[in-house]
Parts: sequence; C-alpha cells; structure tokens
Amino acid sequence: MRAFSLFTFVSAVALVWSSPEASACTCRVLPIAEALAQAEAAFVGTVNSNGLDPEKEKRVVTFTVQRVFKGSVPVQVQVVTPLSEGACGYTFALGSVYLVFTRNVRGKRLTHLCSGNAPAHLKGPWPRELDTGWSPVAAEILRAPPRSSTSR
Repeated sequence: MRAFSLFTFVSAVALVWSSPEASACTCRVLPIAEALAQAEAAFVGTVNSNGLDPEKEKRVVTFTVQRVFKGSVPVQVQVVTPLSEGACGYTFALGSVYLVFTRNVRGKRLTHLCSGNAPAHLKGPWPRELDTGWSPVAAEILRAPPRSSTSR
C-alpha cells in the first residue's frame, strides 16, 4: 500500500511539472543584433522598483536609465512584463542592472523573456552590436522641437 502511495505522489508531481501552464513560454536566446532589430527601444538601466499594474495582470518595473542604444528613452522609465516566467515574464531583481529591449504596445513599453534582455554592467563594455549609445538626457534633447531661426 505504501508503494502505491509513493507511486501516486511521484506521478502527481510529474504531471504538475509537465503541465503546459508550467512551461508555456518557450523561446530561443536571441543574438543581440536580432534583439536590437526587433526592439523599438534598447537601454541599460538599474531596477528601482517592481510593482503590479492596476489590473494585477502584469509586473511594472521602473528603471533609472544610464545608456540608450535605440529609440528615445527618458532617465526614468517604466517597463511592463508578464507576471510569471510561464507567461514569458522576465524577472528583474531590485537594484540590479540590465540590458533591456522593449516594444510599444498600447502605449506601454513591453518586454518579456524572449526579448533578449540580459544582466549588464553600468560602464560596459557593451557588445559590439550596440555601439556606444548615448545618455538618456541626450535622447530627451533630441525630441525637443527645433528652435526658430528668425531673428528679432
């Protein structure tokens, strides 16, 4: 009888581990050049906070951005990712530095496990596919409207 109970327990654990929900997200690790090409923005930043969106369906991560490699990214930026790795959510640790690739979806910057995100260093060296990038302040200045050239 005891052997039957052990068999039942092991079978139940195996069934849970192999359930589609537990391993729903599968993707390959993207080369940096491909992740950059697919992203609308790419940056290196430090995680300041992790929270939930108002519907509690996604995680909202706030970064302080040190370097921008693509797009226009402010110094403080919020990024949205699914809650769990099973739903392709990327887990960002508070206080850690990451290279992040995002796309704009319904007015929000979205990233996920398959975007190409990776732990990074604040000062580089950056992978050669990223070049040197620019500061987030410069990205904000680039968005400013041009000044009029008329004189008074």
